[in-house]
Amino acid sequence: MARYSDSVVETIKQRLRLSEVISPYVRLTKQGNTDDYKACCPFHSEKTPSFLVHDREGFYKCFGCGKSGNMFSFVMEMEHLSFPESIKFLAEKAGVPLKEENEYEKKENDKFKVIQDIYNRIMKSFNSYLSTKSDAEHARSYLASRKISGETVQNFMLGYAPSDSSWLYDFLKKNNYSDEILKETGLFSKNYDNLPLFRDRILFPIRNWRGNCVAFGGRDLTGESKAKYINTPETVIYSKRNNLFGIYESLSELKKREEIILCEGNFDVISLHQAGLRYAAAPLGTAFTDEQARLIKRYCKRVNLLFDSDGAGRNATIKALIICQNNGLETRVIKPFPDGIKDASQMLEEKGAEELFSSCLEAEGGFSYLVHSALKMYDIRQPKGKTSVFKEVKPFLDATESSIERQDYFKYLSDILRVPQEQIIREYEDSTGSIQTYSVSKEEPVIVKNEIKAGPELRSMLLLLNNPEFFDRFKAEIKFNFLTDTNARTLYAILEDAQREEIKSIETLLQMISDENLRNYAFGSMTDVAYRPGNVLQAVDDVVINLKLRRLEEKRANVQLLIESAQMEGTPANDFITLLETVKELDWEIMNLKAQNTEGTNN
Repeated sequence: MARYSDSVVETIKQRLRLSEVISPYVRLTKQGNTDDYKACCPFHSEKTPSFLVHDREGFYKCFGCGKSGNMFSFVMEMEHLSFPESIKFLAEKAGVPLKEENEYEKKENDKFKVIQDIYNRIMKSFNSYLSTKSDAEHARSYLASRKISGETVQNFMLGYAPSDSSWLYDFLKKNNYSDEILKETGLFSKNYDNLPLFRDRILFPIRNWRGNCVAFGGRDLTGESKAKYINTPETVIYSKRNNLFGIYESLSELKKREEIILCEGNFDVISLHQAGLRYAAAPLGTAFTDEQARLIKRYCKRVNLLFDSDGAGRNATIKALIICQNNGLETRVIKPFPDGIKDASQMLEEKGAEELFSSCLEAEGGFSYLVHSALKMYDIRQPKGKTSVFKEVKPFLDATESSIERQDYFKYLSDILRVPQEQIIREYEDSTGSIQTYSVSKEEPVIVKNEIKAGPELRSMLLLLNNPEFFDRFKAEIKFNFLTDTNARTLYAILEDAQREEIKSIETLLQMISDENLRNYAFGSMTDVAYRPGNVLQAVDDVVINLKLRRLEEKRANVQLLIESAQMEGTPANDFITLLETVKELDWEIMNLKAQNTEGTNN
């Protein structure tokens, strides 16, 4: 059976939302201003929706039939796939390169989490440095000159990389990160292991939709660097094609408005947010991509484009319009700023937030922009000019899935070019192949009843299933034979197997549960905050103590029964004394464990 690395599973989860995977199969209805959706369950017939999708946690639960799971289990059910096949299915949807995990990758599967931890840690450190250190005063002054407020600095967690070339390396080494890991972060020179990529630069943390910092952009403050802006290279946690600067900071507003302003640079995004347009984001030093369009489509119906009005900006706008149209996004193009102002950042500096806000409300439809842009290039009084305009807008027409929508564009083009609509349609059909459509079919649902009742042992194992990195600590105190609950024993054995195989992905762990009822129950625990406590270490220690305590109290109760029986049957004195001493020892152990439990609770 094919086995894929944990990093592949994590990358798929980062690039796809559960609702995005489920929506082609069922109609989802958003639950207020939350990340939750409701639908009629695809696994059984119902008229009242009882199927709940938790997008942020990545799990679904049907309160009618008891089915629960994540994106992998969902496509396994709907498409009749094995777990590895579901990874392959979703990897293709997410655009994640797939290869089977080899021995080297098994040893490296923690790299993703470690590098992610480094980026989140230093984002806070760079931000603190900018706010508090005296040698960052010129950085604070520069931001003030760009009309960037302290509130905006904190909202975007802007930072400062000091000119001291040893600061970052020393900071990370003090936090016990190895040189091998530091080489993989992209934060240091390829030629000099301890020389940081960013020195004396304003830093823009690039956060993914979950809020994790995955990269940085840096603006030079020395005036001596050949590159005014540089970005960290792609790493195991960062791909330019799949992220947007400002997406996390815009998230709550995107959900409310269901639209986004897409602009060119980091300062443009920040300026728009400061002007009250808190739904702006930007591509990351590269052209707008299909992956970025799919990311936007999770939250938005409409994209407002605000690229520079020069030739390069026009080309970028046209490409973005076609990509958005291909992904079913409505488009508008914000009209150029007045008085020769080239971008939002300059508009904020020279005209202020109010005028920037007002200017961004003036826009025209995407197709209208394409047509008028082409009219400036070609003379439509000439036949060839009309043909050239048609060729300019044809890629947009090709990207239009709806024939009704395309018909409207034909009519608009007919009116502009003063050519009969039938002729334009004929020209289009002559130059275009057939357009394929498809639909998704579903199998008849199967109802699964969940009759599991979780006692202390099973609850303990579910805690560890949700936090498998603490299983070693648990196993050192509680052995397999200690457990009596069959389901708890099953999970214990799975965690032991996963440990031997160096499996850390929760998705893989869940698929190792062959019993469908238990697997559904385990999936359900993933959305229960009880299994994701704030202090997991303390929770695991409490579990160990409580299980030991329960075992000792059961043992004491059994010995007490023997004592009562011995009194009735006239057991020899020595045996009777031995039983009493056993009770005394058990009482002492119980008292000590209860004291430990009280200390843990107080801490």
